[in-house]
Amino acid sequence: MDRQLSGLKNALKEAETSAAGSQSSFERTLEQRDGLANEVEQLTSLSRREKLRRRAPSFEALLAAYAAQHSAAVKAGDRSLSPMAQVPYKLRNYSLAQSHGVRSPYIYGVWASQTDVTLRDVSVDRVVLKGDGGHSAQGVFPLERTPEGWRSTDGSIEFAGDELPDSMRRALGKARAPFFAEEFLESPSGWAIPEDVKLYCAYGEVMQVYIMRSSKDGSMEREKFSSRFLDAGGASLGEIRNGLTYDETIGVPANYSQLVESAEHLSRASGLPFVRVDMYATAAGPVLGELTSVPSGGKQSYIERHDKALGTSWVNGLARLERDLMRGRPFGTLFGGHEYSWWYPEASDPKNMHHPSNWSRSHMACEDWCTTSN
Repeated sequence: MDRQLSGLKNALKEAETSAAGSQSSFERTLEQRDGLANEVEQLTSLSRREKLRRRAPSFEALLAAYAAQHSAAVKAGDRSLSPMAQVPYKLRNYSLAQSHGVRSPYIYGVWASQTDVTLRDVSVDRVVLKGDGGHSAQGVFPLERTPEGWRSTDGSIEFAGDELPDSMRRALGKARAPFFAEEFLESPSGWAIPEDVKLYCAYGEVMQVYIMRSSKDGSMEREKFSSRFLDAGGASLGEIRNGLTYDETIGVPANYSQLVESAEHLSRASGLPFVRVDMYATAAGPVLGELTSVPSGGKQSYIERHDKALGTSWVNGLARLERDLMRGRPFGTLFGGHEYSWWYPEASDPKNMHHPSNWSRSHMACEDWCTTSN
């Protein structure tokens, strides 16, 4: 494959030289050059995937396989039998975090359908409106009260009264029900939206920390976000992933060690070899944002050195989980011993295994399997 790629690159170089030296056949040669460039791009991508497949371990390869496993678990139809398939349910994850003593945002209201959503009973002046399922800020609306009604924090949406406009209900409906209004968390750095701290965990160990900061106006458009990567100790990892806007001035959160400890605790509780724990660093301490089993749909690429380091951490986490299972850890997600809220209604169909209220919940003391002392 490498020999074929080298030959194509040489042909591409000759085509570019020909295009520059022969005006009469410029268009034909240019077309030939573009075709060769496309082949080079496709073969380069294929060559990379093949090298990743042969080089073990690779985070990129493991994550792609994990995404395929997630799809297979969902297609199987019974989410009660797959801890991975239960991860995309936000309110369920809030309950899980509370049961382990990790704070989640306060919930002001829950609605079964986007047509039922109303802000008339919300007493605070700032909330975040979202659905139970969605990704990449899909169907997420940070809102603040105005004298006339409400507006989004970036000013792109504004409406009078407490009833959502139809356009907003349609956008909200792109997420999965139920829909809820939650606490608007304040950033200790004074930013419009608190920094999103994404902790990549391999069963009880933080592999890396990805901090995302929104633009100053609070826009939820991802292309306006800036990024920084840290290790578990808070040291910068540099520009390890392409396609991001980096900002090394983004500070290490003051409660960083608490964030790491909470994420490692929840990753053990999840019962998964890999999970990303998204948290917010607030003045009051760590607050769970969500759990993510397959970041970016299973498509993330890092520089080769870091890709291998992440892959090594992943398989080490898998080995730790296997050891705990052999020592008697119950399979699947473990809820802890703290009190927690459950926001889902009773399922109308007890055979609907896509409804979280139909899933059994195993409860154990946190110290049994979820702390470093175990």
